[in-house]
Amino acid sequence: MPRFERLTIEEARTLNREQLLDRIEIEQKYWYRLIERGQIRSGDDEAYKVFTQIMHAAIDPGRVASDTLALDEGEPVNKDYWTKPLGELGDL
Repeated sequence: MPRFERLTIEEARTLNREQLLDRIEIEQKYWYRLIERGQIRSGDDEAYKVFTQIMHAAIDPGRVASDTLALDEGEPVNKDYWTKPLGELGDL
């Protein structure tokens, strides 16, 4: 697996969801591999908490459901959700 830099709250606030999704996927694979192999080290728990906070802010299932309903009903969807940085939207 290629090396990656762990996401930080500060960096995630400057990125939009489109920019974050690939990074989240890569880091998620990293964490799940460590957990699956029982290789979590002392101090990793705080970094994992930061990652899950970022992941849950970027991937909002409630928003996906409401946007899907809006599209089904022919209502416009606010594209800022995907194009504006999380910090600018106040989501992180």
